[in-house]
Amino acid sequence: MFGKAIHSWNLLTLLVILTFGFTIGARAQESALSQKSAAALEELKPLDPSDPRLSFSFPIQPGGKPFHFKVNLSNTGNVSSVSVFREEDTIPFQTLQACKNADLSNPVNEDWGGYVLSNLLKHADLNFDGFEDLELLDYDIPHLDKKLYCIYLWNDKAGRFNYSSDLTEIAVDLEPKPKDKTLTTREDWQGGAWQESTYRWKGGKLELIEQSRLSGYWGDQGNGKCGFDFSCSMQVKGKMITTLEKPICDVDEMDHLPDCPTAVSPATKASAKKSQY
Repeated sequence: MFGKAIHSWNLLTLLVILTFGFTIGARAQESALSQKSAAALEELKPLDPSDPRLSFSFPIQPGGKPFHFKVNLSNTGNVSSVSVFREEDTIPFQTLQACKNADLSNPVNEDWGGYVLSNLLKHADLNFDGFEDLELLDYDIPHLDKKLYCIYLWNDKAGRFNYSSDLTEIAVDLEPKPKDKTLTTREDWQGGAWQESTYRWKGGKLELIEQSRLSGYWGDQGNGKCGFDFSCSMQVKGKMITTLEKPICDVDEMDHLPDCPTAVSPATKASAKKSQY
């Protein structure tokens, strides 16, 4: 019987050793996998500065000779500037600095695809003078599909690009509308809130003429309050007037928002006029 006890003890000891060894081995394997994953992330090096996808070419006016542009990256892969070349020149006549309001959330690296890289430098006629202007990517928030740009307008008289603080301040998914010569922007925030704005040029300055927004947070719902509020406003005689306000109390309502009024109602005008006194 004593021999059987010893035999059982040995089996138990062996089982403990094997279990402990398996646990250590599993943890070692997990650690190795974690280190491998971390190493894989660290291996994503900034894109080679000579990568041809960092080069762009287009004319700044219809029928004109193309300018060449080279986006320059810092050692960490962030956009630092863009060099501008005329025709076949090898020396840039301008180097435009990035605004550096914030670092890119995902520095430009070898893993970036062609479509994403094509957004590093965009061009459009943003002041409707017949010349292309530059949009240099300043900040990227992928999960919100939100991109902020540093804006340079072409000055044909000076033959150079000039920084535009007015446009840079609003340049969130900026889109020009040549037909009515307006600019629209849209900004989204985590949780579902968003804001769309329409601007026009007046006397060389941008002015806000229309805006719609969905503001709030579902966590604020309760005690007779809805989670979100939808509102519209438009400019009337130089002042922004609210033309519609609607509480949003249900998730389904967020996909069925009313259209903003295209004109200010007499009642809204009277209310706005009364509030001025």
